[in-house]
Amino acid sequence: GIALTIPVYAQSTAQSASPLGNKGAGKTETALGDLVADSMRAMLRTDFAFVSASELKPKDPPIPAGAVSSSDIAALISYTDDPLAVLELTGKAIRQALEKAVSIHPQPNLGFLQVSGMKFSFDPSRNAGDRVISVLIGSASVDDNRTYTVAVTNSMANGALGYWKVWTNDNVIRRIADANIEKAVEKYFTSNPKIDYNNLDRITVK
Repeated sequence: GIALTIPVYAQSTAQSASPLGNKGAGKTETALGDLVADSMRAMLRTDFAFVSASELKPKDPPIPAGAVSSSDIAALISYTDDPLAVLELTGKAIRQALEKAVSIHPQPNLGFLQVSGMKFSFDPSRNAGDRVISVLIGSASVDDNRTYTVAVTNSMANGALGYWKVWTNDNVIRRIADANIEKAVEKYFTSNPKIDYNNLDRITVK
């Protein structure tokens, strides 16, 4: 038989200093979650990015350190055709989103959020809705009254996984039909041929 090669659209490759796993993404930060969130934030030039656990497939064992291609990452995206969008949210709404993400911890939550552009800590021994202790941008706390831009997928922008309780269509400032997670990762690898997600320090459980 004749071997058919299927061309991969604009595949790009990076050298990863760390394994890229996505184990327990419903309750803990993952290297894959960080990478995808960073890619979306870089492509849409937003302050933050949110990626829900449901949007990335579990990966255990992880993709080993070394050469990784954007198609390796694309294989782990749950909804490859889902376009990207930009939300405008107050710091207060960002806190509410994070509270929702950690509300049933340590139970896994499809709405648990992987993040870019911020670090947050939470205490699961506290009551749901009052678990997030700190949300930092750099070394400063997020400002409840300030408005920030957040990169998400279109389904998240539409309030999937109960996030309609935190934002509405009025918060959506852009929907980008020809952008998706896969394209964001391709572009990110082209700009960042060396990546390192050894340090998972964005989400801290107290």
